[in-house]
Formats: sequence, C-alpha cells, structure tokens
Amino acid sequence: MKKKVFLLILGLLSGVQSFAQKDTYLMKLTDGVKSIRQAKSSKDVLQKTLVDWSMKDMPKLTLMDEINTHANECTGRGVNHFKMNQLITYVYERQNVIVKSKDEYFNSTEPGIYYSAIEKSIPKGKTVTYTIKNHKGPQEFVFLAYNPKTQYTATVNGQKAEPQGDGVQYIRLDNVNVRDEIKVSISSASSNGGKYDSFVILNHNPQK
Repeated sequence: MKKKVFLLILGLLSGVQSFAQKDTYLMKLTDGVKSIRQAKSSKDVLQKTLVDWSMKDMPKLTLMDEINTHANECTGRGVNHFKMNQLITYVYERQNVIVKSKDEYFNSTEPGIYYSAIEKSIPKGKTVTYTIKNHKGPQEFVFLAYNPKTQYTATVNGQKAEPQGDGVQYIRLDNVNVRDEIKVSISSASSNGGKYDSFVILNHNPQK
C-alpha cells in the first residue's frame, strides 16, 4: 500500500515537473495569440502585440516560412484569421536592422532566433503535414485554433499534443538532433461547423 502511494505521489510530482519545464516566453507568446483571438484580430490588439513583441528586451521572433505549403491548406487573401504571418513579418523587421529577401530570412533555423511561428488554415475533415529540419535540442510546440471550439488533433513525430483547453494544444520533444526531421501534422475534424479554421503553430528551438 505504501509503495502504491509513493508511486502515485512520484507520478504527480513528475507531472508538475513536466508542466514547469514549459518555456516561459513560449507561454507568453501563447497568451499573446489568445489575446489576438479574443479581440478578433482587431487593429488595436495587433498593434499592441507588435509593440510588445518588438521591444528591445524581448527575444527575437521569425516566421517558420521554410516549411512547404500543403495541398490541403486554404490559401489566398483573407483566409488567415489571426493575421499572424503579417504580424511576425513586422516584428522581425523591427527587431533586425538588416532585412534581406523573404527566402533568406524567414527561416526557423536562423542562428540566434529561438522562437518562430506560422499560421495555416485547414478545411474541416482535412489533414496537413509539414517537415521541419535542422532544429536542435528540446523542442516545444504550441498549437492554437482560431475558434476555441474547433476539434482537431495535432501530432509531432506521431505523438499527440496534449489539450490545454481553450483550443490550445502543447507537446515537447525532449531531445532532437540537428539531422533529425520533425513531422508536424494537424487534422481538423469533419464535424467542425465552419468550412475551415486557422491555426497558429508556435515553436521554441533552443538550437543546442
């Protein structure tokens, strides 16, 4: 009996430790994206977020634009409800003195930039998969649906992300080698009400 109680306590402590391992700034970014969603991507909130994320003492951000566009995505003007890709572009330009061409600087592996994000819009009943390369160290991913009621499954290398409530899911890979490929998938349930929904993917890549 004592052994079972001890194992139960140990399991609870392990869960607390896992929660505490979540990167602080990644959680701050998550809260920022949720604020954008709550305000329905209003210009005022987007502007405030731009200023907050661009402050000199804030970590640098970039767009995870090196991943390919999946055939199942919704593309075109106005499909991305968060307006996250435009926002991250402006943040990057404010944080960096030298801005190169799009193909050269929008990459989640840029040295010294440990946080990246991208927005994708996915039709209900469809699955998209992306391959991320050249990341190193423990990797954390946060997925956020624009509609908090949207039902979806997010996986990284076949492991399901854990629902955090309010349309948010989280997963951590303890150790990734720079030669490893990371497969990220999002499946939007066919039972969802809208024709499609937008999702933000956040990543913390410590590069070591």
